[in-house]
Amino acid sequence: MLQIEEVGENNRQWIVENLKEDVVRNVFAFYDLQYDPQHSIMYVAVENRRLKGYMIYTALEFPSVILESDVETADMLVGHAPANHFIMHAMLNLLATIEGRFPNARHYDENWMLVKKGQARFFKSNDVRRLNVADGSRLASLLSTRRDRPRADDEHCADSIRMMPMYGVFIDGELVSFAGSFIQTPEIWMIGGVYTNPSCRNMGYATLATSAVTEEALTRSDQAALFVRSDNYSAIAAYEKIGYRKIGERLWVDVGTGMKP
Repeated sequence: MLQIEEVGENNRQWIVENLKEDVVRNVFAFYDLQYDPQHSIMYVAVENRRLKGYMIYTALEFPSVILESDVETADMLVGHAPANHFIMHAMLNLLATIEGRFPNARHYDENWMLVKKGQARFFKSNDVRRLNVADGSRLASLLSTRRDRPRADDEHCADSIRMMPMYGVFIDGELVSFAGSFIQTPEIWMIGGVYTNPSCRNMGYATLATSAVTEEALTRSDQAALFVRSDNYSAIAAYEKIGYRKIGERLWVDVGTGMKP
């Protein structure tokens, strides 16, 4: 009989072992349950001791929800989503289920891309270096040019630099582009947050920053992955130059935040 269970101390390890069978597909849940369980809320669909699907989200500034399930199970899981203010990531075939529950949601298609150790090409420049906490104000200044995100202050940016590896391109002392990794495990690193000042685009800076963080990722892990909007052709081309290849597609669904990928 199919039933929905909340993950806790009694079943967490069993869930982690199931997720480990496909770490790439389950990377967010695999990471959160092991490294940030105190901020993670997870519901699983279980049938005859088999994991049929799950929904997990982290209780941060706004929840980031991962829905991994077949269509039949998704409707049961999505009923446990947080209040109407979150971002959801899901398979494309779950769109009708999500929109049925959240009719005002906006969605975007994303390519899921991956590169393995030994398959990457790295691009070097003296303008690129790893960020340190003293760069918090520079990162905040760069992010202030992004109009679709809440403004980040210097302290928040410094904290982000402390928590995750980030690389930036500096031109005349100004940070004009950066890329980071928000998940690091021995199996895979997730690359994200890639952003370039609009006045400095189409100059190869995003390629340099992404190349640098990918190089560190592949010295510490077997593979690196990222998500990019399917219609962001310039970014896709930059990632392909490094060696990333499309391995699938995902939905990026905005429920009440007004944000875009």
